[in-house]
Amino acid sequence: MFRSQRVRSAFLAGAVVVSILAGSGCQKSAGSKKRTASTSKSSDPIVASSESESTETSESSSEKPETTDAAPGGSSGKEEFKQEALKLAQELGVKEDELHGQYGLFLKYVNCIDLNTELGTLKDYVLHLFPVVADHLKPEDESYFFQNLSDLRAEIGETMSPSAAEFYPGSNLVLINEKGENGESGMGYNVMYHELMHFIDFSIGGDHRSNVYYTGTRFAYVEELTDKEWENCISTETDFITEGGADYYTGKYYRKTTEGYNTPASFLSGIEWIYGEETVDRLFFSSDSAMEFILLLQDAGISDQKIVDILRTFNRATYGSNGLPENPVRMEDVLVDLYENKKGSGWKEDKVFMQILNEIHAWTIEEYPFEHEELKGLLLDYPAMEKMSQSVLGQIDQRTPQNLIRFFKLILLDGKPYLAADLFTSYEFDRNEAISLIVEYDFDQEKVISYEYYVPEYPKWII
Repeated sequence: MFRSQRVRSAFLAGAVVVSILAGSGCQKSAGSKKRTASTSKSSDPIVASSESESTETSESSSEKPETTDAAPGGSSGKEEFKQEALKLAQELGVKEDELHGQYGLFLKYVNCIDLNTELGTLKDYVLHLFPVVADHLKPEDESYFFQNLSDLRAEIGETMSPSAAEFYPGSNLVLINEKGENGESGMGYNVMYHELMHFIDFSIGGDHRSNVYYTGTRFAYVEELTDKEWENCISTETDFITEGGADYYTGKYYRKTTEGYNTPASFLSGIEWIYGEETVDRLFFSSDSAMEFILLLQDAGISDQKIVDILRTFNRATYGSNGLPENPVRMEDVLVDLYENKKGSGWKEDKVFMQILNEIHAWTIEEYPFEHEELKGLLLDYPAMEKMSQSVLGQIDQRTPQNLIRFFKLILLDGKPYLAADLFTSYEFDRNEAISLIVEYDFDQEKVISYEYYVPEYPKWII
């Protein structure tokens, strides 16, 4: 969860001392900087096992092909930077495949977090956040990102809500609930990466963030509004992308399943299945998420008033705080509209797409009408999804008494669909205990191909 209010930090810093090339990376800023932010509240392929033998090894879920990156000092792709980066990564316990070929960027990144004295042992989490940065940071946005990274800080205190942690973009602060799970555990692991994904969201797309408003006749940025339009316009926010996206990418890179903001995360998997990874990346990592989503819907022929209803309904599904519009719109209906516009009418025969719709339907609590009436007789409810999960488990030689926390959900890793579920873990922390079960699955034949019990490499404790 993220909050926009400013919070004072009193976190005692820890230290991770690294050796880095002199002059590279960023410098700690001497004072506060001006930053604009939204005011809303808002891996590689799996190493699969056979059906009778599972593995506990896994690589990064979203690794991109190796690229020639800009190295410190303006050079590009020099072997000396690769060797320096690999040596430093080994010293810090970072695997080579986490660098995604961005050796110069890694040197700058480590130097920057080393100079930040306010992260404490949260530094270990930030260090392993690098694959996300390597995959999505554009050269033109590096200066703004590293400025934010140099100011990122953590504090343990009282959060404004019962949530385990919150991110405050206005003050670049991760506030960790003092009454929550702050140690080395599956819960702490998920929470920290979810909040740090908010940091990435608000820092990686540059500083040109601007709110979007609906005037009754058009969508416009605040600076484009006339005085008359300003009197009657309404804000258009995309909380469901902010929270659902943080959950979605935490799943892709770290947990291998989604957990928390279920319906918006599943909606984003639907967007990726229809349009591809580049589109969903743009929606989340862009500093212009609201307009990006509005344009996506407009391109599919959806009216402006319906878009407003979609935003209000989806944000309600995320936070449950704002009221439903007079004409609420179901996520399932929107995905069907987008599918038909992009791929044609064959969505009923697309078993992967139907899995995504089933997930959203099973998690939707409030009842409101379907626009596509045929969906009512096609979709599975929560008990039916649990039954489906038991059928999948029946094909697996389970090596553990751990139970699924929820039913299997679809996750796309390098564009390939898997079924994945988060697992109950013991109250006494065990580093060798799996936190999720990932299944390579034939959706048409409803058959397990292979599976993996995923055991992450936890960062150090945060307190």
